[in-house]
Amino acid sequence: MLGTSSKMKLNSKQNRITRRQQFKLFLSIMAAFAILFLTLGLIIFNLFQSSTYRSIDKDIKSQVTAIKKQPNMQRKVNSSPTPQGPDDQFHRPEPKAPFQTSILIFNSKGKLLNRSSLGNRYSVVKNIKLRKKNLNLKQTITINNMNFRSILIKVSKNNNNPMYAGHYVLIMQNIDTQIQSMENFEKILIITFFLFWIAALITSYFLARINMLPIVKSWKQQTEFVNDAAHELRTPLTIIQGKLEYMLTKPKQKIIDEAEAISVSLDEVSRLNSLTNNLLDLARFDQATTKLYFELTKPQFFLKDPIIPFKDIINSQEKVFQINLRHKPTLNLDRNKIKQLLIILLDNATKYTPKNGTIKIYDHVENSKYQFIISDTGVGISDSDKQKVFGRFYRVDKSRNQSSGGHGLGLAIAKQIVTNHKGNIFVRDNLPHGSEFVVELPIKKTHKND
Repeated sequence: MLGTSSKMKLNSKQNRITRRQQFKLFLSIMAAFAILFLTLGLIIFNLFQSSTYRSIDKDIKSQVTAIKKQPNMQRKVNSSPTPQGPDDQFHRPEPKAPFQTSILIFNSKGKLLNRSSLGNRYSVVKNIKLRKKNLNLKQTITINNMNFRSILIKVSKNNNNPMYAGHYVLIMQNIDTQIQSMENFEKILIITFFLFWIAALITSYFLARINMLPIVKSWKQQTEFVNDAAHELRTPLTIIQGKLEYMLTKPKQKIIDEAEAISVSLDEVSRLNSLTNNLLDLARFDQATTKLYFELTKPQFFLKDPIIPFKDIINSQEKVFQINLRHKPTLNLDRNKIKQLLIILLDNATKYTPKNGTIKIYDHVENSKYQFIISDTGVGISDSDKQKVFGRFYRVDKSRNQSSGGHGLGLAIAKQIVTNHKGNIFVRDNLPHGSEFVVELPIKKTHKND
């Protein structure tokens, strides 16, 4: 009951930590989306705004050019000895301008000279004063809730149009339409931003969950791995400790009298050494620090060495060992690691094959894959256990595994070795009873057919 309670508390703590990490991940993804959308929105709006003002300034610049480069003008022949006003002096009108453009002409004293030509616009611009400090400065001004882009220029006295010659000219272009377009664009951009923001919230939530899945899985695997490793290490250490404490109670005994206790302790030390080596191998695989020495080779050069000693072991246990290796493709692999893989599979088959049973190793070539298969006539493995057997510390039958000296790491190491060779390993039924472990390795393409 205590163990169940402790496990529940541990799971509850892990769930809290997982939720906290998932929330932090959610916030980070959401913040990334927000920064991305905000930056993109500001860039698009600034580009649109600057493009609009460039277009306006281009129109104003064309007005400035038209004013400064006036063609020759001829005076009117008037019966009156003097003209009626500055607006009536010339045959030609002022330069052609867009409908929304107004041109104000001031003398050096700030008097508006072209009032009559402004028509109804005069009521809008009548309060505008000449400010010489703004000469050649582009500005955006607001008059009677109307927005204008303006520039003040000084026209040379040598200008061909006496209306402009030596005077100050204020060019004003109404930009209410452009500003309204920018405001509409800004509203659309904000609405779009919030719509995408909502979509980003939903996406961030699911991304956080998806990204946390392998982390949670890895965490659970690590926790189980540590717990199982601690359990596996505790068993031989407890036995060794018990035997040593027992021998201390009889200090006058001779070594031969305690031979059994010493032998058991040495067996457990050997088992402990094997376990620590396997754990070290798995740790190296996880950290990608295992060095593999690949070379081009053929099956007979890496299958022969581990098979010969197992042949004698299997025969001594009154079991049948059949070898049928016929194919000789070229493979690129680490011979020592594949030998280790083969030893693990042969040892596994030897342990779980009963007396008078049969262990067989044979090979097969399928497409660009070389397969070698190790079969046994043991009790077999259920379909639900076929994928799990390659997990760390997983045992189909724990009591049988412990009695045979196994600790559930061999097949996990085998899986890692095959994965590092870009191959595949799986288990299937060996009818009518037993199991077959199939190892697939890629064949190296050569000019000569094997």
